[in-house]
Amino acid sequence: MKFRWAPHEGLRHAIPDELTRGQLVETLCGHPFVPHQVSLWRDKNIWPTCRDCDGVWRESEGILPWPRKS
Repeated sequence: MKFRWAPHEGLRHAIPDELTRGQLVETLCGHPFVPHQVSLWRDKNIWPTCRDCDGVWRESEGILPWPRKS
């Protein structure tokens, strides 16, 4: 499944890439989310990333968790 990052409650959350405006979806960390725009949220890319969404996304992509333990 492909995802996109979207601002929600002060953080960037991962949501399904295939969606339509106004459709209720769930973030990877389990929060309900209704996007009001479907285009890129360029001005919100500097928001801190939700650690839970990031962890689920990394696991789905086979990427090691961050920060990595040395």
